[in-house]
Amino acid sequence: PAYFDARELTEAGAAYLAKLDRLTGVRYQRLRRGLWVAAEGLVYEDWDPAVHLVEALHEGSETWVRWWSVDFGYTIPFVLQCWAEDPDGRLWLYREIYMTGRLVEDHARQILGIVRPEGVWVEPRPRAIICDHDAEDRATLERHLGLPTFPAKKERQAGFQAVAARLARGNGGPRIFFLRDSLDKRDPLLEEAKKPCCTEEEFDGYSGFVRGTAGMS
Repeated sequence: PAYFDARELTEAGAAYLAKLDRLTGVRYQRLRRGLWVAAEGLVYEDWDPAVHLVEALHEGSETWVRWWSVDFGYTIPFVLQCWAEDPDGRLWLYREIYMTGRLVEDHARQILGIVRPEGVWVEPRPRAIICDHDAEDRATLERHLGLPTFPAKKERQAGFQAVAARLARGNGGPRIFFLRDSLDKRDPLLEEAKKPCCTEEEFDGYSGFVRGTAGMS
């Protein structure tokens, strides 16, 4: 009813369709035309939400090694991914911050509020925080978290191949998983623009780099 009145577009409906008309590629085909299509040259062909999205970590995960990966951004999303590595070397994304329009120090305060409320850690500290190479942002993050960071390996093709290998369902099954409720909060600006709001929303339609994940490959 907000968008159509007696089969006529309302003002809100016309504005909404105008936003969809500005989309391109796979997202235009899906969200404007209603066609379930995939990107040509899709990098991660083995991605399957029915397989790689899970409800919870396994029992005993409180002792698993933790890794954090960070992609800095302001206009584009800042992405923090918190990974748990099980004894068999499989990676599980259990927390994600995927947000635009905030400073690095604001993200750091949010992170500490989650993992160290009232000054006490409630989960294992990360063995390493793997970041973009931006020296100023890394220094800011280190200062506010009180933890060191390490530069990510940025060889894109090697990163693609490593993530694709983890997604593959060969002998032993996939070696990377994503908790359904891992996202801390949806970014209203990204949602309004019909853009991905978390890593798993990038997989289906992206024929290039998935932010954050290659750094953990």
